Amino acid sequence: MSKPAFWPTGMKVRVHPLFLLLLLASLGAGMIVETLVLFTIVIVHELGHVFVATSYGYKIREMQILPYGGVAKLEHGAMGWNPRHEVAIAIAGPLNNLLMILVGVLLHAAGWWSDGLTQFFIKGNLMIGFFNLLPALPLDGGRILRAATSGTRGFRAATEVSIRMSFGIAVLLILFGLLSLWAGYPNLAFLMLGAFLLFSAWELRKGMRVDMIRFLDAKRRGVPRRAQEVRTLAVPDTMQVREVIEQFAPDAYHMIYVLDERKKVQTVLEEEDLVHSVFEENGMRLTLRQLLDGGRKGNDNRLSKM
Repeated sequence: MSKPAFWPTGMKVRVHPLFLLLLLASLGAGMIVETLVLFTIVIVHELGHVFVATSYGYKIREMQILPYGGVAKLEHGAMGWNPRHEVAIAIAGPLNNLLMILVGVLLHAAGWWSDGLTQFFIKGNLMIGFFNLLPALPLDGGRILRAATSGTRGFRAATEVSIRMSFGIAVLLILFGLLSLWAGYPNLAFLMLGAFLLFSAWELRKGMRVDMIRFLDAKRRGVPRRAQEVRTLAVPDTMQVREVIEQFAPDAYHMIYVLDERKKVQTVLEEEDLVHSVFEENGMRLTLRQLLDGGRKGNDNRLSKM
């Protein structure tokens, strides 16, 4: 494990427009101190993710500051390919919020902070910490949900579950914001966060194919450093390569039992066989039967040349 740097070399910081809007609204309302406190909470929350990620050896490409916290974007989009790392990195942000609450309580007990500032600091940390634990991508809770389910459902299916949760929670936040507006108690924060979550879920869904290719490339290039769980899949030979690899899980090795129409095992493929067909033969849409027939023809051609 490499030693984490407090501020990783080359990491860019980008502030989301919604966060800037929130800050401007706070400043316009004369809440300068509260604005600075909120900004500090968000930065420290995100630095928790950065510190743990760099301790695992990941390179942080960009830290994006959002209204509810932030997103640490890793080089090559590596988040999610190691479930244990993803959980540790995700939980680090909310844990930092708990630590900040403890610091706030101690500073108040020492007489250095007023009652009002301490209450706002605690409320801000609780709001950001608990919101991030909602089971929706790209929130921390969504990453934990994906990591917890990817071992049994596969990377793609687990990601889709978290994205569907994102859409559902986004709609609920927007409805709650509209209801509060109709009732005469406007809460723009719910509308902003709901809109952001809805947009993020849409972007994540559009990028699913690219993420899947990156995931497979990581499997192809990765060198196991410890024993891996072996997952077996029994699939008909009429199934497409794409449908099979979508069930691949991170941090596991896959053996694929190919069945004929009588449910008899024709052969056993290793995960490298399918990954190779995707990158070397553009075989994403090939059925396993076509893949096997192509392999047999290749072997016959090699034998005829000998």
